[in-house]
Amino acid sequence: MLRRLLIVLLMFTVLGGCSWASSHETYDEETIVKAEASTQNYIKSNFKEIQSVEITTDYQNEMGGMTVEGSVNNGEGTFSAGIENDFSVGSVGVSETFPDRKENCMERTCTYEH
Repeated sequence: MLRRLLIVLLMFTVLGGCSWASSHETYDEETIVKAEASTQNYIKSNFKEIQSVEITTDYQNEMGGMTVEGSVNNGEGTFSAGIENDFSVGSVGVSETFPDRKENCMERTCTYEH
């Protein structure tokens, strides 16, 4: 009985440690630079009247993907972008005060460098 309890405790410790390590992964500088550049290009190409894009943070989200957050036009609106493995923007969430999408980018994403 004691042996089974020790095995179960060991399994929880190992699995918990793996889960914690994977949720606290950091990215190397090259990956961060590429993700931030792609995000800035996406925002400038797909939304109206973007004068500036400021990246405030990047991190690994709960699903294991990279997320880049920031603001535009000196804090006028905020965004959160999900970055794919090829550095393209897979999803983006924007605040209510964020500038509108460009007309030709409503149906599908406009071309941008990533």
